[in-house]
Amino acid sequence: MSERSGTGKIPVWSRLVPLPFLLFWMCACGDAGTPEKGITLKKNARKVSVIAHRGASGLAPENTLAAVRKAMETDADFIEVDVHQSKDNEVVVIHDATLDRTTTGTGRVSDFTLAELEKLDAGIKLDSAFAGERIPTLAQVLKAVKGKKKLLIELKKGEDDYYPGLEENTLRLIRENRAEEWCVLQSFYDPILERIWKADFVIQTHKLMVGKIPFLPIFIDHELKFGGFDRYSEATAINVHRYFASKAFIKSLHHQGFKTFIWTEDKPRNIQELFEIGADGVMTNHPELITR
Repeated sequence: MSERSGTGKIPVWSRLVPLPFLLFWMCACGDAGTPEKGITLKKNARKVSVIAHRGASGLAPENTLAAVRKAMETDADFIEVDVHQSKDNEVVVIHDATLDRTTTGTGRVSDFTLAELEKLDAGIKLDSAFAGERIPTLAQVLKAVKGKKKLLIELKKGEDDYYPGLEENTLRLIRENRAEEWCVLQSFYDPILERIWKADFVIQTHKLMVGKIPFLPIFIDHELKFGGFDRYSEATAINVHRYFASKAFIKSLHHQGFKTFIWTEDKPRNIQELFEIGADGVMTNHPELITR
């Protein structure tokens, strides 16, 4: 499935430009380094948010109920999770479109039914202490959180194409759990956001991207795009990688009416500095290191 016309999609020749794609790879795949000693955030005149990335994924297997429970014990304001869709159209919480990295399974998430996915171990690859952790459904995560924290849900794309009905199924689960006021949806992919905007204007949405190329009308989400951010006027925030989180860029986003949650930073001193230059939120794998 392709994006609708008029979204500023870069032409085919841009694929020959190696540097931006190399930057994308480095930014998307790099980690934030070894966590330091914890800190207490300095008091801030404005509201800022700490977001537990994939749950407290520095303490438990990412995107599992164990990671969600660990995150709920911290001072994090949000818990962030990622969702894909099973063969039988169940919304499941896992980061990759494939099972290989984080579970005992192999192949695409979309090739397995929920019953088949639930047989896989999603914890043992991190630590034998978490053997038996399963791939949770979004419904299970919603029931576990119950509004005690806010939930930031990233809607993913399949390995080959978009999941039919993922947006509607996610919205339905949020409504069934009366979670509209404490859930926020985000995605790198414009077609996903557009379908959410057409279906629901109550639940907040954030646009995910790597960042903007300085001094040029070019930005990177899952590809290079020309133009500005006015196309995302329905979103309340544009969330960028820490590499692009300069004071000037954050100020520019604020002037355009957007907040920004920066991803992903694990060093507490750097998290404090991001708040000091204007970030509204910071995603971290180690929310336990941040207290208020």
